[in-house]
Amino acid sequence: MARGTILYGLAGISLATLGFGLPVLAADLPLKADPLVDPSFPVALRPFSQALTDGTPSPYQLRLQYTGEAWRNDGGTKTGNDYMSNYLAILKIDTGKAFGWTGGQFVVSGFYTNGQSLNDTYVGAAQQASRPIDVYSPNLLRLYQAYYDQKLGNTDIRIGVMDLETEFGITRPMDVFLNAAYAWTQTLDISGRSGLNGPSTYPNTALGGRIRQTINDQWSVQLAVVDGLADGPQITPGVPPQSNSINFGNATGALAIAEVDYTPFARTKIMAGYWIYTGLLNLNSANPYLRNAPQSRDSNGAYIGGATRLYTIKDARGLDAFVNFGIADSTVNFTDRSVNAGLTWTGLFDVRPADKIGLGVGVIHATQSSRTILSSIGFAGSEYETNFELTYRARLSDWLTVQPDIQYIMHPEFAMPTSGKVKNALVFGLHFEMGHLFNL
Repeated sequence: MARGTILYGLAGISLATLGFGLPVLAADLPLKADPLVDPSFPVALRPFSQALTDGTPSPYQLRLQYTGEAWRNDGGTKTGNDYMSNYLAILKIDTGKAFGWTGGQFVVSGFYTNGQSLNDTYVGAAQQASRPIDVYSPNLLRLYQAYYDQKLGNTDIRIGVMDLETEFGITRPMDVFLNAAYAWTQTLDISGRSGLNGPSTYPNTALGGRIRQTINDQWSVQLAVVDGLADGPQITPGVPPQSNSINFGNATGALAIAEVDYTPFARTKIMAGYWIYTGLLNLNSANPYLRNAPQSRDSNGAYIGGATRLYTIKDARGLDAFVNFGIADSTVNFTDRSVNAGLTWTGLFDVRPADKIGLGVGVIHATQSSRTILSSIGFAGSEYETNFELTYRARLSDWLTVQPDIQYIMHPEFAMPTSGKVKNALVFGLHFEMGHLFNL
C-alpha cells in the first residue's frame, strides 16, 4: 500500500473516530497515571497509552509498544509523504518485591525504528518535526536504557545507560507536543553535535550516574555526569551510529548537568539548570563536513523555565502553560539561544476528560558563525528558526492512543525561502501507539 494511501486512510479513521465514535467509549475509560510519573518511560517516545505502574504491578513488568507516524510535508527540502515506525520493549524489575531490596528497580529497554527520516528527507529543520521516533536513519536497532535506580530516603541514585531528557528540563504540559522544540531546552538538545552526537538522549544514550536529593515538599536538586560521547562516533554527519558503545577519553570528556526544582504548589514547577561538556568540540559546529576544524575544550549553557495551572475545570481537567529559555556558548554551539512556550488543555470536552490539546511555539537563534557558513554554501541564512504546533491527543482505549498534529516551520535550518533551497514547511501528521503491559 502506498504511503500516501496509508496517511490519508489513518487521518480519515482518526478524525471520524474523534468526531463521532468516542464520546460513548470515553465515558467508561479509567484515567491512568501521567507517563512522566515513572522516569523509566522514555520521554522521546511519549505519549504512552498506559503507565508501567497500572493496577497492582508485578515485580517483573514488560511493556511492548508499536508507535507509528504518517506524515505529509509541503515545503522544507522536499515535498512528500512519509511513514515511520518504532518497536519498543521495556523490562522493569522491582527489586523490593523480587529480591527484598527496598526502593530499587532495574530498567532495560531497547527499540527498532524503520522508515525514511521525516526531517532528513523532507523537512530539514534544526528542530525536528518528529522527536518521538525520527532517528535520521532508515532503520536503527538500539539498546536505549539500562540502569539501576535506588531510593534511599530523600535521595535517589541512578547508575547505567540513561536518557537525561527523562530527568532534566521537563514539565508535564510539554509532553503532548511532537516537535523537538518542546522536548526540553533546545540549546541543550542541539549541543555537542560537533563530534559528540549531542547529549545523552534518544536515540543516542550514554553511560553515567545521576543523584537527586529531595530537600522538602517544595525543593529538590539533581546532578548527572555521563560520557561526553553518546554511543559511537558518527560516520555520516547527522546520522546516528549503528551500534552502542562506551567511549571514555580525554578528547570526548564528560557531560555534566545540574538542576534545581521548585514546586510551590500543585501543578506548578519552576526549574533552573546548568550544563557543561569537558571534551573537545569544533569551533565551527555549524559545518559538520569541515575537516580538522579548530577545536575548543569545554562548552556550557544554562536554562530556566517552568509550568503552571492557569484554569481548573475539575481535578486534572484544566488549562496549563509552560515557558523555557536556554542559552549556550556561541563559539562552539549551533544555536546560542532558544525559547519555547505553549498552552495545554486537558479535558476540554466533558465526554473526553483525559484528552489533551496543545498549542505551542518554539524559536531558536543561529550563531553568527553558523549563518556565515550557511551563506558560504548558498543558503541565505536567517537568524531564527520558528516552529508552531497544534496537536490533539486522544486515548481511545487502554492499548490505543491517536494524535493528529499540524506544524508550520519558518526558516528550517535557518535557511531563507528566497535561497530557493529550503522553503517554509507545513507538516501534517498522525501519531499513534499500540501497546500492552505484561505482569510476568
